[in-house]
Amino acid sequence: MNFAKFVEWPATAFRSAQSPVTICVLGEDPFGRDLDDVVRGQVAGDRALAVKRLTQFQREESCHILFVSPSEKARTEWVLGLLKSAPMLTVGEGDEFAAAGGMIGLVIEDNKVRFDVNLDAAERAGLKISSKLLKLAKNVRERRKP
Repeated sequence: MNFAKFVEWPATAFRSAQSPVTICVLGEDPFGRDLDDVVRGQVAGDRALAVKRLTQFQREESCHILFVSPSEKARTEWVLGLLKSAPMLTVGEGDEFAAAGGMIGLVIEDNKVRFDVNLDAAERAGLKISSKLLKLAKNVRERRKP
């Protein structure tokens, strides 16, 4: 949820000025109702937050943050391929998630949740990630400038 406060989406990512930032969980939900409780009443910028759970994924889903559950490991590359330029922040677990084209890869290090950021993937999707969030990242992957 906190990622939503540090990411800027293009206006075209929303159906209207009142549309919420929708957090989608694809596959088995490791958060349960805790995610609903944390999100309830919260805002990112001037938009409310909403939660949606998906068993199947289509590019047309109205998600702004897509958490790809570890249960979807076999389909992760396929999902990320569908979303290459879609304005959807992709979040998953493991070092390999960001390397595979996901935007934020969560990792456990010294019993703490840390994260890697694939800045190139975010920029390709038209998302702007705050420097405050980038400073907290374990690793930031970005395209090498010639």
